[in-house]
Amino acid sequence: MKSKITYKDAGVNVKTGNDFVSTIQPYVKKTLSRNVIGKTTSFAALYSISKEKINNPVLVSCTDGVGTKIEVGIKTNRIRGLGIDLVAMSVNDLICTGAKPLFFLDYLATSKLRVDYHSEVIKGIADGCKMSSCSLVGGETAEMPGMYKGKDFDLAGFAVGIVDKSKIIKTANIKGGELLIGISSSGPHSNGYSLIRKLFFDKNNKHKRDTKFINSIMKPTRIYTDLILHIKKKVNIKGMAHITGGGLVENIPRILPNGMGVELIESRLPKVRLFREIQEASNLRLREMISVFNMGIGFVLCINERDLSLLDKILKAKKERIYVLGKVTKKPEFRLV
Repeated sequence: MKSKITYKDAGVNVKTGNDFVSTIQPYVKKTLSRNVIGKTTSFAALYSISKEKINNPVLVSCTDGVGTKIEVGIKTNRIRGLGIDLVAMSVNDLICTGAKPLFFLDYLATSKLRVDYHSEVIKGIADGCKMSSCSLVGGETAEMPGMYKGKDFDLAGFAVGIVDKSKIIKTANIKGGELLIGISSSGPHSNGYSLIRKLFFDKNNKHKRDTKFINSIMKPTRIYTDLILHIKKKVNIKGMAHITGGGLVENIPRILPNGMGVELIESRLPKVRLFREIQEASNLRLREMISVFNMGIGFVLCINERDLSLLDKILKAKKERIYVLGKVTKKPEFRLV
């Protein structure tokens, strides 16, 4: 008679999955707003928008991942912050439309689920949801033996927000001469880590043992939700760019009308030691650096010059430094001056 082969024998432990759900539920529940209907353990999540005081509601959706920062997080045992990264990468995109986040879902795939280990990632996701006033309404955890090895795992996130149709940021109205204002990042955020890994995580590289350096590259992506929603109430924002993959060079032009370009003033970029170290180690020119990294600027606003003093006042009240990076030009090019 053939011997029995169970699902556990194939590498998937159902009990571990159930234990994992039980472990993360208290953290998930702390993120839930009054708009969430019922429990988060059903087949799908229900969310009411009836309490939102919006005349003409439009739903906005985003999805993203964390990329190869995950591998650095695994190697340095800094995985909780990856959960914050995951939320940030979607909600920071979402608010560029003028929307506010409503709810979030996550996907975690790994070879073998470890309850204590992987629950740290979900705790980080819950942290990020609380920072962005966003409900973590559900997710999927997949054990996929053979697809991943050892401690390897991957993440994907999905955010939904809402905005009044009349308040959607209409970037078509951006004009030449309007200002580009930078808001500081917390570090590389979740971009450029393939290069960071190659530069600093080869054999015998001293940076692997440098706690200060590890702290600087593993700072979670900054979440701009509260700050941007606050600014939006008082300042006429013409456009917003979340500086992600492709750095300043690719992301700022995404918000500009056809035929418009960017003039960025090199001396006005923040002087961040980490990016200087990366540039020295890679021997890249500044133009190449700003095509990969945010260079200390995680979010860019486009405003009319007449609103600069008001924005400056608002940012100072929030203990934020204002970076007047440059302006929009009437030529479709990215100039670094």
